[in-house]
Amino acid sequence: MKIRNFLLHFGLTITVILSVVLTTIILTNPATFQRDSKTTTSPGENDATTSNKTLSDIYAPVQIILNQERKQHQLYSPQTNMINNFCSEIRKWTANENITKTTFKNEEEYVAFLEQKNAIVLNYADQMTIKLFNQTFSQKIKGHQGDKYNRILVPLNQKKVVYLLNDQAKSVYKVSFTNKNSKKIKKLVNSKGIKKLQVEYYLLDGHLAMFYLNNVQMPHYTYLINKANASSFVTRLLDSSGGNSISTKMQKDKIIYSDGADNRMTVEDHTNRIKYANYSNSDYNNSTVERQSFNDHLKNSFTKLNSIGAPLDDVHYSEFYQASGTVVYRSYVAGFPIINKNNYGAFKIQTMNSGGLKYDFSLLSLQVPVPSGDKNVTLPPTITVYQNLINAGYSANKVKNIQVGYSWRKNEASNLVIDLVPTYFVNYDGEWIEYNELLNPTSDVGN
Repeated sequence: MKIRNFLLHFGLTITVILSVVLTTIILTNPATFQRDSKTTTSPGENDATTSNKTLSDIYAPVQIILNQERKQHQLYSPQTNMINNFCSEIRKWTANENITKTTFKNEEEYVAFLEQKNAIVLNYADQMTIKLFNQTFSQKIKGHQGDKYNRILVPLNQKKVVYLLNDQAKSVYKVSFTNKNSKKIKKLVNSKGIKKLQVEYYLLDGHLAMFYLNNVQMPHYTYLINKANASSFVTRLLDSSGGNSISTKMQKDKIIYSDGADNRMTVEDHTNRIKYANYSNSDYNNSTVERQSFNDHLKNSFTKLNSIGAPLDDVHYSEFYQASGTVVYRSYVAGFPIINKNNYGAFKIQTMNSGGLKYDFSLLSLQVPVPSGDKNVTLPPTITVYQNLINAGYSANKVKNIQVGYSWRKNEASNLVIDLVPTYFVNYDGEWIEYNELLNPTSDVGN
């Protein structure tokens, strides 16, 4: 057993070294594994750099659904950034300035429209605004700009029409285009290497959730990780003008930095997590926060996200919590989110009622994949997951959503890499929790 463990560690170390050497080659083809970071892949600490991600990158859809006949399939590819390809094609089209709105009477009629055959549906993780649609897809729609939507439906047999859908309001916005090219969309759907997972929509506590009808086979990944230097965030977030001195307070498992101007940054040593707070942000005041629209909230949060200086490769808008004023952004791998209670791969930007700001993110980021040698992980159908939760005593009214994603796990053979393990996540009473953790509360999964 000792010899086996030694060989495993030695083999993984050699793989990591080879991966570092090959990083330059990998970065010349960023579509592979959808990761295009230009930062160093050294496992040591590195300075933060200004992100060059645009609003279109961050506020892009995260899933692609193909409606064929009476079936729906989620499309994904470990090798190709399908979302980017679809969005790039839509940006070539020109929308008419005026759109029309229709609201369905009930859920059945709305879902029937959503599941219409011969169509592509681009799903967002949470609601967007039509004004942001204009900015993300370079369009000039004039009406309903403050209205929300969370899906884009592209009929493949209608030459000039695209629909924006709002699940919560059961509303549909009809957008006409002068040069819509359905042939290019069909070609993208039939690209090589695309995998399909059959899905169906279920209503969970008023929310349309996507259930997988069969066993789900997902690849397990091992990634080389990068650790940013905490001092670079001190420079960016605490008194960047240099007018105040920075004080440092050491505690048992964390370091607290403050600048005497209501700015404080805490670095947790054991989790590599950063928590920043500015309690009197000069950019905001009470009246500004109260007047801030949903659209402005998303835009301002994006500006703050970009200013942090952390790598944002494959990071997308994930959730908005109105009660706390928090926008959550997550890293995605092949269209599936990385979810972890220590915030690995995630960024939380909170605008407080006082006008202050709070950031919550990690020093760690993914760099390049290394061969793991593991086979695919098989997950059960979603209905099995749901039934197991109910049988275990969990309240159906508190199960808000269920989705497949990746859990960030410690690699036992090397601290230079981490494992991304596919699993189910359950939004239970407003909090994302790993499915296995709900069934086995004493387990230590996801750490």
